[in-house]
Amino acid sequence: MRNLCFLLTLVATLLLPGRLIAAALPQDEKLITGQLDNGLRYMIYPHAHPKDQVNLWLQIHTGSLQEEDNERGVAHFVEHMMFNGTKTWPGNKVIETFESMGLRFGRDVNAYTSYDETVYQVSLPTTQKQNLQQVMAIFSEWSNAATFEKLEVDAERGVITEEWRAHQDAKWRTSQARRPFLLANTRNLDREPIGLMDTVATVTPAQLRQFYQRWYQPNNMTFIVVGDIDSKEALALIKDNLSKLPANKAAENRVWPTKAENHLRFNIINDKENRVNGIALYYRLPMVQVNDEQSFIEQAEWSMLVQLFNQRLQERIQSGELKTISGGTARSVKIAPDYQSLFFRVNARDDNMQDAANALMAELATIDQHGFSAEELDDVKSTRLTWLKNAVDQQAERDLRMLTSRLASSSLNNTPFLSPEETYQLSKRLWQQITVQSLAEKWQQLRKNQDAFWEQMVNNEVAAKKALSPAAILALEKEYANKKLAAYVFPGRNLSLTVDADPQAEISSKETLAENLTSLTLSNGARVILAKSAGEEQKLQIIAVSNKGDLSFPAQQKSLIALANKAVSGSGVGELSSSSLKRWSAENSVTMSSKVSGMNTLLSVSARTNNPEPGFQLINQRITHSTINDNIWASLQNAQIQALKTLDQRPAEKFAQQMYETRYADDRTKLLQENQIAQFTAADALAADRQLFSSPADITFVIVGNVAEDKLVALITRYLGSIKHSDSPLAAGKPLTRATDNASVTVKEQNEPVAQVSQWKRYDSRTPVNLPTRMALDAFNVALAKDLRVNIREQASGAYSVSSRLSVDPQAKDISHCWLLLVNQNDMMNC
Repeated sequence: MRNLCFLLTLVATLLLPGRLIAAALPQDEKLITGQLDNGLRYMIYPHAHPKDQVNLWLQIHTGSLQEEDNERGVAHFVEHMMFNGTKTWPGNKVIETFESMGLRFGRDVNAYTSYDETVYQVSLPTTQKQNLQQVMAIFSEWSNAATFEKLEVDAERGVITEEWRAHQDAKWRTSQARRPFLLANTRNLDREPIGLMDTVATVTPAQLRQFYQRWYQPNNMTFIVVGDIDSKEALALIKDNLSKLPANKAAENRVWPTKAENHLRFNIINDKENRVNGIALYYRLPMVQVNDEQSFIEQAEWSMLVQLFNQRLQERIQSGELKTISGGTARSVKIAPDYQSLFFRVNARDDNMQDAANALMAELATIDQHGFSAEELDDVKSTRLTWLKNAVDQQAERDLRMLTSRLASSSLNNTPFLSPEETYQLSKRLWQQITVQSLAEKWQQLRKNQDAFWEQMVNNEVAAKKALSPAAILALEKEYANKKLAAYVFPGRNLSLTVDADPQAEISSKETLAENLTSLTLSNGARVILAKSAGEEQKLQIIAVSNKGDLSFPAQQKSLIALANKAVSGSGVGELSSSSLKRWSAENSVTMSSKVSGMNTLLSVSARTNNPEPGFQLINQRITHSTINDNIWASLQNAQIQALKTLDQRPAEKFAQQMYETRYADDRTKLLQENQIAQFTAADALAADRQLFSSPADITFVIVGNVAEDKLVALITRYLGSIKHSDSPLAAGKPLTRATDNASVTVKEQNEPVAQVSQWKRYDSRTPVNLPTRMALDAFNVALAKDLRVNIREQASGAYSVSSRLSVDPQAKDISHCWLLLVNQNDMMNC
């Protein structure tokens, strides 16, 4: 009978819906994992993009959470000391050794300490085998042979203190005001990685060494290798350099489960440097660790709820339904190893907190009553699946740092590392179980969660007075809960991009510049450079460079051009709205970005070599049929006006602006007044943006990829050749007029306990600014930056950061040198 009951139970279990079966997730087959005899784990992932480059990361599975009360800040301090002396490389020799290999601190060599890990990162070429060996030797000594010399420890105290000071800006103050609400009942609340400055000032080398020896042990480490390197070679490097580490056991990482704070709280953050006023609702809930199919579905549901909210809010803003707010967003964030937060935020227009609260309450209540429609969900699923399919097609071109970071996350959380193909196939199969009904249940689960708080952010006393009281928020919630609201109607997606089908230009001239490099001139005046790449890379880059930038405009318009460009980017092109463009771009595997500078404007479109036409269609429409949504423009315009109003309350930005105005005797450096910004309409902004590409003869198209020339020529004549001349083309920009007088800029009332000191020097260029001159200047700048770092940052310990920059202006025929110092206000005179 017992066996029969067991069999019946087993059969019943197997017949349960698929989403209730916790099937394991498959690991990426390319990933090689293992463990050395001393306990150190390793992950090796071959990845040939970029060629001859590898990332080496050492992950210590301990961060600030494991610090005792008298050690707050020690994990981060130990991280700093890895660059201040090991047995073989004392003092600055570690950094100097990296620099001798051509590696730059910050770009190629870095480290970070978080709540639950400390990670050391080096990215270097694989072609210099001796460098690989030496870097691995440094990793070995970081793991076991750091010295913690008293002189070096004392010198580093000031650097860490200045790092702490430098980050005490508006973002930091906002975070501090939010922490008691967001991180209640978590260990994270009083274990910020930067730590306590009292600890930094008094911790001894012996205490640092004790922490190091307690946690820097092989069984608490993972070494990660990702890049264009043979897996056998990578494993040999690991074994040769890390297998000899003593097999001592690290202390056990403790776990502090987060307790729910099951009552509604209310928070107001008033900081005059906040850029916007707004209101948000935060929910706290357990983190979903994706280990099996059930958790894969659950995390996808939470993620889709966030995306659906954002998509609906943006559609309402663009359609003009929500004219009383300037924007909004929903996001999910990790707040503890076992907890996450989902929040929904709406930004007020001006300081009208009531309108912002009404908009957010109405949106939440509409979802409460009607949920999301099948059309909305299908759109989100289709778009996401297209992204995932694109990721499969483009997996060979994945960003090296992003890929390494994902592996480190998998290692930290002990979760499977899925291949792009497995992620796509799992999503395609498992998302069928996500329905409007299941999302409605998830939404109601969230809304019934009592571990929540309302947050209002204000940046002036007027807005603070308009902030809603807890009683007013509760009353408004009740009002909207009892109000019968209309269901949201999904506008659908127009996914067609119509372009004139007839060729509008011919090739008027052709010149071979070099092997695989050809120059074409079209009959409409546009120049096209074809650079055929070798290899199997599937990416095609189409870059349009106009010789018009914001310096082509008079002072009354110049500072609005970047805003107009941003508005175009958020409004769609041709017949496609912004949301439709995202979907169309995903389905056609294209991306687009743009940047306006002083003398040029750059449009960059990325397409696929096996389907290049959508890339040409998109760049054609961006130049000839760009658009600006009136409501998007109004929101951006309002945000710009608010930023201008509060500039005096943001000393760091005010300092940068005044430095800019001081360096040039030119009205185009000055900011517009509020009334000048307000008078520009969306039509004015669109007209200005279109002028940047008003003349094909002033545009150079650079096309890089492995596509047959005859195929490209057909697309070039059709889509680039159809670009017409404007009736009123914009003149090329003129360089800013340099100031000739020396000047001093001082901005007082800095909110942070830091000061910025900048010095500019200008030199007449007596020799041609050619490539050798530039290389000599670069070499000089590297040497000077190192000298500044050692003498000011590390020896004087009065500055958190110091940088040096040399720039050449061929129009003005001069060379500028700038060095920037971030320093404690009390140490300003010493500098």
